[in-house]
Amino acid sequence: MQESIEEFDLLSPLSNGNSHRAIGGSGALLTMESGETTVDLNEMRVVLGQQNIAFNQAMANALGGFTAPKDGYSKEKQRLLQYLNDATKGRFSSAFLTSSGSEAVEWAVRLARKLTCKAEVFSFFESIHGRTYLAASMSGLPKRKVGYGPLAPGIVLLPYPNCARKPQSMSAEECGDACLQQANDIYRYGSSQSGAALVVELCKGFGAVRPPKGYLPKLQQWAKENGMLFIVDEIQTGMGRTGSMFLYEQEGLDPDMLLLGKALGNGLHIAALLVKDAPAKDDLVALSGGSGDDPLACAAACEVFRQLECGLLSHVKSVGDALCEGLNNLSHYNCVRECRGVGLMAAVEFTSADVCARVAAKVQAAGYLPGCTGNVLFCKPPYVITMEQVQGFIKALSDALEQEN
Repeated sequence: MQESIEEFDLLSPLSNGNSHRAIGGSGALLTMESGETTVDLNEMRVVLGQQNIAFNQAMANALGGFTAPKDGYSKEKQRLLQYLNDATKGRFSSAFLTSSGSEAVEWAVRLARKLTCKAEVFSFFESIHGRTYLAASMSGLPKRKVGYGPLAPGIVLLPYPNCARKPQSMSAEECGDACLQQANDIYRYGSSQSGAALVVELCKGFGAVRPPKGYLPKLQQWAKENGMLFIVDEIQTGMGRTGSMFLYEQEGLDPDMLLLGKALGNGLHIAALLVKDAPAKDDLVALSGGSGDDPLACAAACEVFRQLECGLLSHVKSVGDALCEGLNNLSHYNCVRECRGVGLMAAVEFTSADVCARVAAKVQAAGYLPGCTGNVLFCKPPYVITMEQVQGFIKALSDALEQEN
């Protein structure tokens, strides 16, 4: 027998020694086993916060309702489909509900190949996209793939413009154009030129990197000129994270497919694939089955939409603007390479991982819990985070940087 039942969890080696174990909370505030409280700045799923009374009531109502029969339409599913259609202003012809973002990514690629009769899929360096086989093969993160080969065939990776790494003599626009030229060269010399789709995160889930203004419309045009479907992965940025319901709206894009997840279910497992042009009926058999339209998960997504429409989205815009402005005001410190983000998806990139670790430790000691990967400290808090909590975090980060400087 294991000394602790927690060791029976396959992922326990990744969490052992984690001192940030929460036993309760309210809103964005977590209560730890020690009795101390900390503001959660790293929560991509439970966006309505802990102990959200309206959400809990919606779940109780759904649990006491009717469970839809196989292939049936629950009222919760019908409401969610209406929400999705209304929120995207009728831009898409249909939606497919899945159990996870990884599954949504995989089906998007399979449908793109079916619709175009082409094989290759283009994604980007340091992209995430998911943990399942095809989605992980598309990911630009080595940890998703190294040691797990062979990878799924037909995946081609492109450079994603990260202006923090560009030469000082190069403008942001030139950085984007240079990456587009590299993409064109890779397409011409490193692929079979049989692109079914291009899949892109509009603000990268890894590090909150946002491409320079004007790059994404050019990328969309490039994809369409080469006969590819333009698939926007908003699994992290969608459903209000950036201060608008979807980030593609801010960029003026017209995606052929839209992928949603994470915030959609407020912690329950549900994701969505929205498509402009669905395959013929005979080609849809492969999609049948699964549990993405579970009434409880659909009810959760409906409540997320309801709260966003009843003031939460405008709140995200306000506190998100304050977060990004506050971080930008700290960009003058010598140890800071770049402050970036949009809405409640922001990051500080430091000159080294050691600096990042020291700053993160000081911020945590002050009662704030951001994420930290390599030399990047990132913030993806619940949407209900208060202005006071955002300002407190900026003050704690400023104090930590003063000590580091």
